[in-house]
Amino acid sequence: MIAESVGEKILNELWSIMNNNQITESSSLDYRIKLFSTRGKEPWFILAECIIVGAVIGGLISIFLKPIYEAKALITTNMELHTNGTITEIMLDEQISQIGELVFHPDVVSSLMEIEAAQGNMLTLEDLHKKTDIERQLMNTLIKVKDHDPQVAARIASEWAEILFNRLNEAYTHAVRLSEAKLMYEILSSCINDASTTYQSYCESLTYDQIQSELDHVNSIILEESPKSLGLMLALNVSQYQPAAIPAEPLYYQRGTLILSGGGIGLVVGILINEALYNQKKTHEL
Repeated sequence: MIAESVGEKILNELWSIMNNNQITESSSLDYRIKLFSTRGKEPWFILAECIIVGAVIGGLISIFLKPIYEAKALITTNMELHTNGTITEIMLDEQISQIGELVFHPDVVSSLMEIEAAQGNMLTLEDLHKKTDIERQLMNTLIKVKDHDPQVAARIASEWAEILFNRLNEAYTHAVRLSEAKLMYEILSSCINDASTTYQSYCESLTYDQIQSELDHVNSIILEESPKSLGLMLALNVSQYQPAAIPAEPLYYQRGTLILSGGGIGLVVGILINEALYNQKKTHEL
């Protein structure tokens, strides 16, 4: 009987120790899952409060930060390719890149600023650089203009594309004259330097003085037309431009996005606060 009594005492003590260990180990987990249980109301309240405060702050920020809209106008170009390889891929790439650089050509930019100034919108070159991005898409050049007013953004982008289109077409006529003058210069030079030239019949119809006179005339044409051609080639064709549509949705600082972001940040802050309170409670308990 005494042995049985002692055995029962030992078993009861072991059972009590095991229960105490289980309670201690599970207390941390119980408190953590308390956030998602019906027993813990305070952590839920902290989370809800932080989310609401964050969303309100996001809404207030959206009042002071005006949304920014982006309008896109398009310049379409194409190039005549020859099977004999006179136009290489490198030349093609350079010509399309040249179109993007000509967006900020002084003639184009000054015309744009004059048109906008007549409508009460005073712009500087620095303003245009800040609010504009130029993007190349294969054979196309995109002019992307940002502004707080979607109609102003679309108007500037459309005017810019139209001015550039007209300036490129004007430069193309000079590129044609330049190409013809360079070809004539090569022919006349071959008349003097190459006795077996393919243009021998033409060369024989001219005297030496006439050839020199024509060379001087052609050279003057080349010097005059080179800057006016803006570096364009005869094979390049600027086919059309597409005006920008008025953007319906802002690119940055949309009110709904700011409110949602504020609520998300509030959620994170609420979780951190609950974690800090939990660690503080554990410290006091110890």
